[in-house]
Amino acid sequence: MKSKLVCLCSLVTEDEIKDVLKKGASSTTEIQEYTRAGTTCGRCLPEIDQLVEYHNKKNKKGPQLKKDF
Repeated sequence: MKSKLVCLCSLVTEDEIKDVLKKGASSTTEIQEYTRAGTTCGRCLPEIDQLVEYHNKKNKKGPQLKKDF
């Protein structure tokens, strides 16, 4: 099954954006730098923002408890 096309101007798919997020990107600006998505007309920016927000919430780590023994 083909991944959904998110950015029509730069031909960037949802899977490509998710791959960049998995590699460590954590902002829309970083997605734009690595894929060029959202850098032409901007119509896809809300969807990119949503993907970034979902990824960041899903992978958020809480504060680590350190205890000296």
